[in-house]
Amino acid sequence: MYTGDAIRHMCEVSGKGSTIVSKDIGRVSSFVGTILSRGSVPKADTLAEIAEACGYQLALIGHGEQIVIEYEPRIRD
Repeated sequence: MYTGDAIRHMCEVSGKGSTIVSKDIGRVSSFVGTILSRGSVPKADTLAEIAEACGYQLALIGHGEQIVIEYEPRIRD
């Protein structure tokens, strides 16, 4: 699944629109919608943050193991 499709799916399943997810992660209301409309690929920490807001976790799977990427809150200026 491509990144944009994954974000759309997480938003749909969580019942949250892109505006609500954007606000939940402390960004301007158009943040997630802009990612989707531009076909941008967010950094891993941003994707983990979006996933968490939708009730998901970002994970890397390979070599018989799973690594969960956790969102680490940081102070934004």
